[in-house]
Amino acid sequence: MATDFPSDLLTARRDLDAAYAALAALSRTLPWSVEPDANGISPTGHGPHDIARPSTTGYTEQEAAEVARFRADVMRLATLVTGHAYWSSLSGPELVEARMGLISAAKVPARLPDVAA
Repeated sequence: MATDFPSDLLTARRDLDAAYAALAALSRTLPWSVEPDANGISPTGHGPHDIARPSTTGYTEQEAAEVARFRADVMRLATLVTGHAYWSSLSGPELVEARMGLISAAKVPARLPDVAA
């Protein structure tokens, strides 16, 4: 498996993970609907995901702008990672293995440079 990824690719993948985590964390604090809904949603009794939703005022302009910014960051970074020139040197199973390896490698904290005493 490829383990020596270009530093800019590894950094972009780490930044992508961080941006996605920030978007997910923000999303957990927001109302369930972007748009106001005075009535909410009543369960119908059909299906396992049939849950009630209370009325909501929707997102504020600031919340909507913040979500849009995070989504743009995630898209930009995902495009940077998937379109990186490194991938053109691989093909077939080696490419798949390397892409999966990048996910794991990005979870390992970056090594700090050795400092001479």
